[in-house]
Order: sequence, then structure tokens, then C-alpha cells
Amino acid sequence: MAVTWTRAWWRWTGGPTTRPVERVVRVDGRSRADEPGGERQAFGRWVKRPRVDGGKRRGDGCDRRSLSPTWVLAVGCPQPAGRGGRGVGVGRDASRLAGLQRRLQGIAGGLAVYDEAPDNVSSSTYSSTPSLPGCRVAPGRRADAGLPLARVTSNRIDVEALAAMDGVGRFREVLPMLMDPVAFAEAFVSGDAAGGCRVPSRGMERHRATLRSCGVASDARSRPAFAMKAFTTPKKDGRTARLVLDARPLNDAMRRPPSMDLPRLRDFIAEVERHRFAMQCDGVSYFYQFPVDASISRYFGIGMKGCDMLLNVLCMGWSWAPCIAQRASNVLVRDLGLAWVDNFLVLGGTLDEAERNVAVFRKRAQAARVEVRAEGDDALWQVRSRFVCVGVEFDLAAETQRHRLDPAWAERWVDGSGMTAVLSGRATARQFAEVFGGAVWATDILAVPRCHFAALLSFAGRLGGRMVGAAAPVWDEVVDVPPSARRELGALRKIVRENPWVVGGVPEDTGSVLWTDASSRAWAALLEAEGRFVDGRQGVFAGPDADAHINLKEMLAFAEGVVRLCWAPGAQRCRIDNAAVVGAVAKGSSSSYAANRVLSRSLRVAGRRGIVLRPDWVPSGGQLADPYTRGTSLPRFPAQLPLPRSRATPFDLF
Repeated sequence: MAVTWTRAWWRWTGGPTTRPVERVVRVDGRSRADEPGGERQAFGRWVKRPRVDGGKRRGDGCDRRSLSPTWVLAVGCPQPAGRGGRGVGVGRDASRLAGLQRRLQGIAGGLAVYDEAPDNVSSSTYSSTPSLPGCRVAPGRRADAGLPLARVTSNRIDVEALAAMDGVGRFREVLPMLMDPVAFAEAFVSGDAAGGCRVPSRGMERHRATLRSCGVASDARSRPAFAMKAFTTPKKDGRTARLVLDARPLNDAMRRPPSMDLPRLRDFIAEVERHRFAMQCDGVSYFYQFPVDASISRYFGIGMKGCDMLLNVLCMGWSWAPCIAQRASNVLVRDLGLAWVDNFLVLGGTLDEAERNVAVFRKRAQAARVEVRAEGDDALWQVRSRFVCVGVEFDLAAETQRHRLDPAWAERWVDGSGMTAVLSGRATARQFAEVFGGAVWATDILAVPRCHFAALLSFAGRLGGRMVGAAAPVWDEVVDVPPSARRELGALRKIVRENPWVVGGVPEDTGSVLWTDASSRAWAALLEAEGRFVDGRQGVFAGPDADAHINLKEMLAFAEGVVRLCWAPGAQRCRIDNAAVVGAVAKGSSSSYAANRVLSRSLRVAGRRGIVLRPDWVPSGGQLADPYTRGTSLPRFPAQLPLPRSRATPFDLF
């Protein structure tokens, strides 16, 4: 048994304060009598030599027990906050080594032995024997115990044939990241392509045979450029898990990927509801179907005990992977339907059109060797009018197309343990993030403006800012959720529990245009119909509003216009010269708590009157309400429209 020295940084949480503590793990295959003094000196107080008599000594900070000096596994650490370190016992012979290594893995995240010392380990780690093997160890995330890896396909996509179908060229733009090592190296930030990072995984050794058998990964014959920790996450069936690589070291070393070309959720839903029939399927282990060139796979290493592995397929966890997968999917469904990463939706206005589109999609999938399967219990290639896709249930057979949340997803979110913890006021940051992510998803699908949950958005923004600014975000830290945020979350929970149908389609235009504007001291709102002003209001900001930001004043002017002037149901066009207000109204929320409160009032009134607001930006030179915010009195209605200013100011360009 060779000697392996490993070093890891740990965080001590037993004392009143949290501070880093360095532990050195030692595996020694020689007797204590043969141990050179230089090695003891190199590790100093961190390495605790076991006592031969097998006794325990108080006050030395280490619980020692020795049956024989033949096999020694020792863990030592400085004594933080007055507390002692802990040691791992020793085994009598080689038959005990496996059990001791499992105990060591739970502490240090695993061991790896190479034929040569890795470059990222300093010579002081090896003391006077630099030829001894070793590695740097960091605590890894534990795999989900008891869950086997989901069965994955051994099929590989013909990416060259898929690129030949790309009439737009968006997939060909990112294809070199899979096949060209030169292009891959050019995506690194200067000086970071050499890698050298190694972070071992915990509990992944039992999946080694599965990864080999399906061709997803192979044993590394040399040290990978990046050996990262892998973990598994449960799939929605609850019985199997998917492999994910924590590729943050690789992502940090590379430049950001281009746009995914993923459609916005609201645009996705609107496009589906323009049709009557659809065929849905998804890619089988879609990411694993994309082959990676052998010269690139060395960057996708999995740190494992004994021997690292290399991924031979697209890495789930790599920042470029979703972009590559989505652009490939867009090639398959071009002019036929929509794609959401590995979900394919082929659409048709009539049954015949849908079946023709399905036939074209099948030919493309077969030519590119893309393996797909039906969703749930549906038969493959079956055209339907009611289905569930990306968490949305569609009913295209109704008189008016409609949608709502997937009932199974809604039930899990409403009655989940995370929701219970958040509503109690004491939840971990991870639980709150999961619940809040579901809230964002639910409001988008159910068309509930998020400005109605201003306190919830404000708390999520503060918590997110704290996590982003932290050197090491602590997601398991308990946070206090304010009562106002809990009340708003409870109201949203009731809406999701009811899960009402949302009727699609575009409402009929009201035929009028609302013009709103604000200056530093006054606001104005006018309603245009049939080429002239038919009504209007103006006022002066007073009290706290007089000192508000100009964006908030513009939002106040818009709210006054909606509440006082808009009464006809339908799509109401609005003309605003403030881009922040236009964006907030369009998406139903703002980054400002005060603006969300004002916008919530406007949208509640509009909703009760059956009005759908359609904001548009206009330059300040074309804002017809502008003169009435600068001292001009409102005309007697109906009135002719004033001529817009003939020349825009330089600020109109921004």
C-alpha cells in the first residue's frame, strides 16, 4: 500500500464562531518505526501519531486507538475554539483497509492515486518524499443514497447531419465546442485552459460500472485537465437519479455562452394556443446523446476515489450544454413547432397539417439519429388536443384554447415540505429559493402579475443579493421570512391550489390610446380616440411623491391614467416614454418595491374592468402628453391632437 497524502479545507461549526480549519489525511502502509522524521515535521501538529498501547490520552485533542501499527489512517486538525480534533482509528491488516477508507471518504471526500504527483499539490505536501502520490481534496456533495442512476441510452446523435439541416446556422455556431479542440480552448479566459483543478466526488464509485456500460464515461488514463465532483439528483419519478457534474471550476474558466434561443414561456404558450393539435415527445437522455471529441473529454473529468473518469458526452452542469442542446432542438422543429431543451412539440392547425408535420419531424430525427420517446403513457407520434408539456396542461379542443398548471406539479408545490417551512417563517435559504422559483413559474403560467407580491419579491431580492455577494453562499442557513412575504405567498398558494384555466387568445382592441407622462413636478394622462383627445387628467406631485425617483413618478402617472381614464374592456394601448415603466408593465413586475405597489393597483383595476394593458415606448419628442406636465393646461375635450415636437433631444436616444 503506497503512502497517500491529501489536504482539505474544512469549516469548523462546533464553536461559537465559524472559521476554516485545515485537516490532513494520512494513509500509511508502513510501520511506525519506519516513518521518517521529516514527514512528522512537515505536518507538525496536524498529524497525530497513534499510540501503540491502544489507550486514550486526555487533553491532546485526538481520540486514538491502535490495534497494530501496520495500517494507519489518521486525521488531525488544530483545536479551534477550545475544542479538540478527531482521529480515525487504525486497522490490524489489509482486510480492514476498505472499511477505513469508507470512513475516510465521509470525512475528506475520497482519495485518488496517480502515477505522478498532480501539479496543483505543493512540494510541502510531500515533505522530503516528493515522489509519493497525492492529491488535493475538497469536501464533495454526497450522492442520493439508495437511488440508482436512471437508465440512459447508448445512442449518439449524428451532429454533422444535424448541422447540415441547420438553415439558420445557429447550431453550427456552437458545434465546434463539441468537436474542435482548438475552438474549445479559445473559449477559455486567458491562461485558464491548463486546468489543474481536482475536486473528488462522494459516493459515486458505485455508479462506475453503470457509467462504463452505457458509454457515458470511461476511466481516465492520465490526469484530467479538470476533475470535478459529480452528484446525483432525484428524477421526478422518485425511483432513479440523474448524474450532474458540478462544473463551476470549468464554467469560471470559460467565457459565457451565447444565447440559448429558448423562447419566453409566455410566447411559448401563446404559440401553442394558436393551434388545435400537437404531438409531444422528448429526447431520451438527451444530453448523453451528444458525443464529445476525445481531445475535449479531458476537460470533463469526474474526480473519483481510485481512478478518475472522463465524460464522453455532453456534460450536464457545463454552462454551454443547455445552449448546444436547445439550438440542436430548434433545428429539428424548425417551421414545425416548438422545442424546450429536450421537449419537442410539433403543432398543426388541423389534424392533417399536424400529421404532415409529424412525418417531417420523424424524418429529421431519423436522419440525425436522435432517439425520442413519448411523454408519460402516450403512444409515440400520437397527435392530441389535450396534453401536458413543460409543466403546463393545454386544452386545445375547447371552444377557446386554454391552459393551466400541471395538476401534479401544482400539488407538489402547494403541499411540499419547503412551502410548509417558508410559511412557518423559519426556512433554509435553499428551501426559500425552491419555493420562490416555483412561485415565479406559477405566476407566469397562470398570468398572475408578480407585482401583487411586492413584499415577497423584495425579500427574495435582498436574499439573492446577500448570496451573490457572499464569498461562499450558505444555502442551508436558516432565514427569517417576514410576515408580509408569507401572507403574499399564502395568497398565491390558494390560487395555485385552485389552478384555474387561463383562456388564451388576444382580446379585441379598445380603439383608444392612453398617453401618460411625468416631469419633475407634475404628471398628465390623456386618452386618444378616433384621432383626437377625448379625456384627460393632470396634477402636481405632493408629499413623498415630490421627492420620488423619476421612474416612480412615471409609474404614478401611468396608474392615474389607467384608474381615471380607462373603462372599456379589451386591449388598451399605452404610450409611455420611460423604458423602465414599459418593461415593468409588460412583464407585470418591477425591481422596485414602491413601483410594484403602484403597478399592482393599476393592474387590479384593469383586471376588474376586463382591460389588458399593451404598453409601447415612444421617444420623448413624440410624447403627446409632455406639454401638459410643463405648465400647459388641459384643453376642452374633445380636442385635436397637438403636433409632436419636430426634433428629438439627445436624451431620446437612451
